[in-house]
Amino acid sequence: MDSIQRRFVISNKIRNVLTVLLVGYFTLGVVFYVVKIPISAAGLLFKVEPPAYLPIEAEQSYAKVIGFNRVQLIYENQNESIIVWATSKLGWNNVAGWDETLSLPDGTPAYFTVGADDIQMFSWTKGKVEYSIDYRGTRDLGKEEFIKTALSMK
Repeated sequence: MDSIQRRFVISNKIRNVLTVLLVGYFTLGVVFYVVKIPISAAGLLFKVEPPAYLPIEAEQSYAKVIGFNRVQLIYENQNESIIVWATSKLGWNNVAGWDETLSLPDGTPAYFTVGADDIQMFSWTKGKVEYSIDYRGTRDLGKEEFIKTALSMK
């Protein structure tokens, strides 16, 4: 085998390995986005605190991994849903568009707004994790319920 053939064989091997890695990465991303996992498994990539208190009666709860630095904790029933977003990418939520700046009892800044489709949203940072709670349902939860939920995340 001459040097050109050896280079061709090595080049093909590298191309095959890179293709397998790329397809595996893409497949893993799709699987994580689609697959529902238990709430307890949500903190595999970074520490995620699930709420001990919820202002709704959840009939089903599960988590979804949305990339390497974002997780959704989903609690829902037929009429309402709460999605707790957790991300290790600080600054993910653009706080400039929030309706109201609040303060948690420990002085942590928090943000509240009512978005499109009457989704109530609440956001704050705890340690190195940024959280956001989205509520979609038939009633106005009130900021106190969001604060109570946030404080239950030990």
